[in-house]
Amino acid sequence: MTRGARGRRQALHLLLATMLIGCGGQSCNGCSAAPAKPKTPPELVTPEVVHARITQHGFDLIAVNLVQLLQAVLGGSNGVAVIEIAKLLGPQPLQFSGGLGLFNGKAGARDLVLTFDLKSAQVTLVDGSSPARIRIAFDHARLGVQKGVVFGSASVVGFDSDAACHLKNGLGGGTAMPHLATFSGTLDLVLGVDAAGKLQVGVQVSKPVLHDIGFALAKDCALAECTDQFLLEAPCLECELCATGQLASDAVAAAKDLLGPLLTQVLELAGNLLIKQVLAGTLNGKPLDLEIPIDLQSVLASASPLLAGLVGQPQGPLLVRTRPSPQAFSVQDKALLARLDAAVFAAASPCAVEPGLDATTVFAKLPQGAPPPLPAAVAVQMPGGIGPVKPVDIGVLLGPRALQEAGWSVLRGGLLCIAVDSAVLYGASGGKLLVTAGALDLALPGLGQLARAAAPIRIAVRPNAQPEGVPYLELQQETTATVVTLHLRRLGIGIEAFAHGRWLTVVELQADANLVASVAVVGPQVALQVRSLAVLKVEVVGDPIAPGANWQQLAPAVAQLAVSLLFAQPLAFDVDMQAMLAQVLKLPISAELLSIQAIGSQPQWLMLAIGLHQAGAKP
Repeated sequence: MTRGARGRRQALHLLLATMLIGCGGQSCNGCSAAPAKPKTPPELVTPEVVHARITQHGFDLIAVNLVQLLQAVLGGSNGVAVIEIAKLLGPQPLQFSGGLGLFNGKAGARDLVLTFDLKSAQVTLVDGSSPARIRIAFDHARLGVQKGVVFGSASVVGFDSDAACHLKNGLGGGTAMPHLATFSGTLDLVLGVDAAGKLQVGVQVSKPVLHDIGFALAKDCALAECTDQFLLEAPCLECELCATGQLASDAVAAAKDLLGPLLTQVLELAGNLLIKQVLAGTLNGKPLDLEIPIDLQSVLASASPLLAGLVGQPQGPLLVRTRPSPQAFSVQDKALLARLDAAVFAAASPCAVEPGLDATTVFAKLPQGAPPPLPAAVAVQMPGGIGPVKPVDIGVLLGPRALQEAGWSVLRGGLLCIAVDSAVLYGASGGKLLVTAGALDLALPGLGQLARAAAPIRIAVRPNAQPEGVPYLELQQETTATVVTLHLRRLGIGIEAFAHGRWLTVVELQADANLVASVAVVGPQVALQVRSLAVLKVEVVGDPIAPGANWQQLAPAVAQLAVSLLFAQPLAFDVDMQAMLAQVLKLPISAELLSIQAIGSQPQWLMLAIGLHQAGAKP
């Protein structure tokens, strides 16, 4: 895998970490392994800073596929599921209490293979439920028999003898689906989280209601009960009762006693199989306290190898940790809501000035407010301009506390420790700009006495990562982009010249600055455009070589020059939402990232708007 491809995949993981459903371990390719113990300090995990919502439109699309998936896991075709009861309950026969119509005493059924119609299934969210309930309701669903034998004792010439018949459907003859009963009932999937932070999806089944029952019989003299002559009666005499074709009407009550609990177990089986298939055995009963490492340098290299070579070398990856909040899943206003606690953390880089304490809790104290409502639709942006308006099926909202902690972590990890020298400036300008010690001697009198005129110079940046300086990030929404302002306080800036075989510090500055960038989704890419670096305040630290230099004017000019050269073109990051969705949801659904927006009142939340559509369908 190339470095750029690895960076793009890790960019996906960064988005994935904010989603409702994810997987453990180092990446989503390691879902089957036990998740590693998180390294992020637990005191940095801030409650309910990530909210995800699946709208009614999005859930309806998933619901259609859940019914199809239900048939896939149960077997069958054309909307009719097939269940072998022996696999559900074991090979022992089912007993009818008190006999079954023509059969006396102990009666039972064996080798049952039932069918039931899934086309009547309706999948809905139970509004107001907490924990959230996903309900699969069956209304007058047809229950049929594909195979089965009923047996028991029958009276033959005054004696009791064993008898058996094949069980057949007695209703709907001549239709596409003959059946032996119709029923209504509900199956609820309950999305819960236990005290250990594990996802527990429970199955709750309401007592099914049987509406009508009609058994038919068929004689088969090869059945064992039909060949064991009791006296000298004609062979198969005891099984002649099968020729009546119907069970007596008094068998209905006994049949209900059998089919009611059997249907409950069938629905429970369906629910458990559905959970197993959807979650692929990776989440249910496993901790959802997950931590995904992001190699920011690889992500940056996928968009700009030049910048990746300039930024600092972090001490380790950026760690994105999420875990369910208490009562994480609920249904409100016909939408499925998930609440997550989250943290973004990076080990302190030696480059960062005063990186601060590991155990800071400053972010949990920042104002946040309730998450804003999701827009029903957003206008998408295409390379040629504004595109069509598309519905928002899934919205992921990142709260202000999480955003501020993310900004702090980027500073703390040292990614913004930048070093730009003469060679870099020369290459970035296409050979039009060559800055040497001699060129700066006019602005910094005395520099030429320390270094040769042709000596290169270097501008080094060391960010301050003290968390008490937050909020670092400020959002503002424009028509086609989200503007992000990163407030930098007490930023360390050093101007150096190469003299006598080493870098010599000409001056050290401490500055307050605002880095302004815009983020927009353009087609399948996220475009990041750095607009400006505004230097607000400059102080000279120590004794500079050129004390008479006007740093208040020189520093902003140098900053703007660096931005114009290094960030002239937007950085484009590929975002393949379909690949991400395929890793976490095993349904034939495609997804696309529609927009990234700042929404709500101050402080604003950052929204990722995602659209869903059937796989293979044109988005």
